[in-house]
Amino acid sequence: MPGALTAVQRTLPNGVHLIATPIPHTAAVSLHVASRAGSGSETAEMSGITHFVEHMLFRHGSHEPGAFASAIERLGGQIYAATEPELTTVGTKVPAEAWTDALQIVTRMVREPAMEPDEIEKERTVILDELGMLDDLPDEAARRSVLARLWPNHPFGREIAGTTTTVRSLTRDALLRRAGEMFAGRNTIVSVAGALDPAAALDLLADAFGGAPAGSREVYPEIHANGQETARVRVIRREAEQAYFSIAGFTPGRNSPDRHAVELLGAVLGAGFGARLVLELRERHGLAYDIGADVGHCGDRGVLAIDGATDPDQLPRAIEIVLGELCDVAARGVSEHEFERARAYTVGGMVRSLEDSAVVAAWYAREEALEPIALTPDALIQRVRAVTRRDVNTAARACLGRTWPLIAVAGPLGDNVRIPTELTLQGAA
Repeated sequence: MPGALTAVQRTLPNGVHLIATPIPHTAAVSLHVASRAGSGSETAEMSGITHFVEHMLFRHGSHEPGAFASAIERLGGQIYAATEPELTTVGTKVPAEAWTDALQIVTRMVREPAMEPDEIEKERTVILDELGMLDDLPDEAARRSVLARLWPNHPFGREIAGTTTTVRSLTRDALLRRAGEMFAGRNTIVSVAGALDPAAALDLLADAFGGAPAGSREVYPEIHANGQETARVRVIRREAEQAYFSIAGFTPGRNSPDRHAVELLGAVLGAGFGARLVLELRERHGLAYDIGADVGHCGDRGVLAIDGATDPDQLPRAIEIVLGELCDVAARGVSEHEFERARAYTVGGMVRSLEDSAVVAAWYAREEALEPIALTPDALIQRVRAVTRRDVNTAARACLGRTWPLIAVAGPLGDNVRIPTELTLQGAA
């Protein structure tokens, strides 16, 4: 499947980068518009503005509720959007015969945002409700706490949606300026994939986006030295049935030769039912319904995060098991069996996902926007397959040092709860 994907690309004079990928077996087309501007470039005073703009893109100048989304749905499609620290995206997937109509709709959304004052106030209320909902979720509280301590005083450590104070203060002029920055030519990647002729598709995309002002390439503030604070654990008391935990620390970033080894380490620990932490916490000890590990990237840093939930009385024991498994991986490495499973599961996940034109369109846009060298799916799969068990074990020993990890727990926890925090790495090379 991946070998059949041959993307055709073009960069317009204004900087917009266009990508068209034909997928012979599908009857749909997916369009993915990505901005290199995410929440991670915001000042503290403007925290949440990128996310606010993303919401406002759906507000139609006619004041008809849900007009853009309804128009896509009348084409038989679906529409989605997201704000991340280094990327903001709007995408749609429609039957192939409707994709040019969908292109007109999405182009208008990102290039001509209405920003009517009364619509801004409606969306402001919606976002404040969203922030309130997030505040009610103990798993979000734990996740936010770890990120804020990994990146203190940096926008990567802030809530993407901002704060109630900043959201209330954002003006129409500020939103319009931010929208212009986000979808200026040098910040915009437009990727389309599915049942299409790539040359003709690029011409259509060029017509739609060729008139955008070039603008300036988004700049992100420098990430300073490791800002982890002395206190390893933070306890957040919330009413809930379960106690939630987030355990995380820095790993090599996008430019590191160890990157894919660390990502496979994350898969060994927490991807799939056969992952080590799933087998230990769920299958052997019956302590957790859901436990997972994931490696993400912001700037030049990677982060391995382990998230789960358990009975509040069992929380110290669950975290003790997680830390014990991390120590074991650092000291003794991963077995051949779990390494082969994780690598096959990771590669298989990529192959399976690429059957969806929406994934293909997003893949090429993300590679162009975020990666030091944009890779095709085949090229990335080859890199992952080239990783050895020795590579994973070496990366584990290097990552899981004595500054690792930070921990946050949230739930109905008593004052006397004692959370284990240390990796005891005796025997580690």
